[in-house]
Amino acid sequence: MIGPAAARPETGVQEPADLLDELDSADWKRAGSTAAGPSLGRSATRVHSNAPANTLVLDHLAACDGEVADFIAAARQAPAQPVDPGQPSRAAAYERARVQAEDLGIDWQEYLVAMEWRHAVSSALLMGDTEVIRREPCPACRTWGLIWVVTHKAAMCVNRYCADRGQPRMWTLAQLAAERASRRVQRIAS
Repeated sequence: MIGPAAARPETGVQEPADLLDELDSADWKRAGSTAAGPSLGRSATRVHSNAPANTLVLDHLAACDGEVADFIAAARQAPAQPVDPGQPSRAAAYERARVQAEDLGIDWQEYLVAMEWRHAVSSALLMGDTEVIRREPCPACRTWGLIWVVTHKAAMCVNRYCADRGQPRMWTLAQLAAERASRRVQRIAS
């Protein structure tokens, strides 16, 4: 069981830092917290026990935090902003990245918007909220027919006219994030 429906966040409203902080709680780090259910196939008898922590969640947190840190390090050519001496948090790291991206220009802002959206959506998917993908239009046909396919770890357009030689259109989170960021930047520029 992924978790009670009442415990699932409203991902369309929350910032990526808030979702990552929620994933950082003990409930989501517990082993088996993101398991989709029992396996249908046969498996060998286990000799060793599973890890006491959910390594999928820990790896996701480390990857997101590392990507924000890499972005900030790459953007150091901008004038350094004063940092409060308090405890560093994810929200502060994202805010620092936003300030540096504003100083560096539209390309950096577009990359940061895509990265933040990808972090928020991947966190929501890890928590079991697959409906977050349905809020995005298909990049090819611009319809609202995207669904999340867990086995492929990609979004698929279910519009029957959005097909390439009979195969459904599949989009990774990185592709959807880049498309969304470019649409947002074009909307701001016009």
